[in-house]
Amino acid sequence: MAPSNTTTNGKSNGDEPQDDTLSSCLLFEPPITTGNISLPGLHFIANHKYRPGDYTHLDNLLNPVWNYLTELLPLWLAPNMVTTLGGLHCGVAYGLLWWHTPDFDVNPPDWVICFAGWCTIAYYTLDCMDGKQARRTGSSSPLGQLFDHGFDCICTLFFVSTVGSYLLIGGTTWIIVLQTSIQFSFFMAQWEEYHTHVLPHCTGKWCGVTEVNYSLGIFAFINSCLDRVAFYQRPMEVVLVNLLGDSTVLQRLPTELREMELRYFLVACWGIMLSVLMFLSLKRVLLHPHIANSSLLPGEVRRRRLTAVSKLASPFALCVAAVLVPPDAVRTRYLSVTLGLAFSLLTKKMIVFSMAKMAFAVVQWDAVPIILVALWIRFDQRLSKMGADFVLGVLCFWYAFRMLRWVNVSINQICNKLDIYCFRLKKRKED
Repeated sequence: MAPSNTTTNGKSNGDEPQDDTLSSCLLFEPPITTGNISLPGLHFIANHKYRPGDYTHLDNLLNPVWNYLTELLPLWLAPNMVTTLGGLHCGVAYGLLWWHTPDFDVNPPDWVICFAGWCTIAYYTLDCMDGKQARRTGSSSPLGQLFDHGFDCICTLFFVSTVGSYLLIGGTTWIIVLQTSIQFSFFMAQWEEYHTHVLPHCTGKWCGVTEVNYSLGIFAFINSCLDRVAFYQRPMEVVLVNLLGDSTVLQRLPTELREMELRYFLVACWGIMLSVLMFLSLKRVLLHPHIANSSLLPGEVRRRRLTAVSKLASPFALCVAAVLVPPDAVRTRYLSVTLGLAFSLLTKKMIVFSMAKMAFAVVQWDAVPIILVALWIRFDQRLSKMGADFVLGVLCFWYAFRMLRWVNVSINQICNKLDIYCFRLKKRKED
């Protein structure tokens, strides 16, 4: 329900738009007359200013390179087209990976992994150039943030596919651990911006999104030169003996760790690292002055913190539902794509609502279909693998349609409000 100090159109009792980011909505957001964004939300989007977090040493080192490459682009090229070109690299590489390893269980050709590495680097480089092209052409707008981060959240599927393909972890729960950790942490970054109005780029000066993205590309190049089956399917006992040269140390380690294959150990380390980053994000939000202002009463601070954390409920439920699906009950790729599209839809909504300062409900009904299907697959023993794959396939098309429809409506609303085009440059009218 909407809070008592706001009306259903998102305005305060006066004439000024109301910031509804701390509004408590359990089942439904305040109704909107047309489209996905309310009129007050469009007002906030029109006045939105993107505030990035700190930059790392690598960001500062590569910034002249990105500037140089941007100067090579034609002035008629819209920034959103630069973003789209980067996203197309991910799409083409994802298609090749799907063709050669349809369920993350067949070792793809070396050249496919190498190409995926190139596409990772090309994607992120273009991702860093689109904002510079916008400033260069005088066409910066909040739509660019939606486009940029909207592509980022769907391209996480490509990163999962690349890593899952050379680790060959299809048909296991580890591929879901890999995917949910990446997508939930990305959602939390947008959730942090929703409450603090600053999008975090890094933790410290040495670890940020630039380091992660370029490292993924470089690792893919390296993996294209390895015997990946022999390398990653070694038990940790063998790996540690080769590293330490002393087997006596291994006796102190748990048997499960010694017998764990290297590929699973690396995914576990990745999940732990992202869990730490998510904890730091949670801490920053709960201690932010917007949430825990010293002038507020303790009861109000607790209410604001509870409201903020509750907005993580639906994406967290997606993670739990995906883990509940037995690995041998479905084709991993079908579950991965359906989960990825569902996560992408919720993340895009959070991105838009962050700019629009609109209330984000605790229960996101778009998450319900995949949660129900996951429970069905988990507990209905009569459902065959073919039947489960069919249901996930139908759900995948539904989420693709739902996401494209939602994004199209939102883009049209923003373009009409700002009097701009999405893929073409247009001279803005004077106020």
